[in-house]
Amino acid sequence: MKKEIPLDKAYRLLNPGCVVLVTAAYQGRRNVMTLAWQTPLSSRPPLVGIAVAVSHFTHELIAASGEFALNIPGPNLLTAVQRCGKISGRDRDKFEETGLTPVQARKVGVPLIAECLGHLECRVVESYKTGDHTFFVGEALAAGAEEGLFSDHWEEKAEIIHHLGGNWYFVSGRRETG
Repeated sequence: MKKEIPLDKAYRLLNPGCVVLVTAAYQGRRNVMTLAWQTPLSSRPPLVGIAVAVSHFTHELIAASGEFALNIPGPNLLTAVQRCGKISGRDRDKFEETGLTPVQARKVGVPLIAECLGHLECRVVESYKTGDHTFFVGEALAAGAEEGLFSDHWEEKAEIIHHLGGNWYFVSGRRETG
């Protein structure tokens, strides 16, 4: 289990705009998708927003279950991050394809990813159609991070992935390609 984070500081797990692996599940089906379109919205209550394409399998799972989790990967997961962004989970289990380990969440019925640096467990409280995406507003019900990497903000030694577009990523001060 990750170290518990106060929910009024949970939005800081996402600043400034890291790549996340969104996990969702419904009726025995689960998925992982790579997402860079996320944002903190409020610290009281702790709200985050994600924009998910209507055509994606993850959209279907979130819309049906009303839950999702944001998993914050480190650079050691860059290959999995790219793979989860390029294949559909509609016909494949991305956990199996990437070697990511699903673990039980504290407050929601979707899996977390054990190898990630931190997690936000969210319940959908609003959703808005925004063109070809739905903007899901989630209330963080639980948050956790690796011991020593997060106090009330990410510590300097925490390496977080940021998407620069295409196959380019920014990882804690160094540019990498995948």
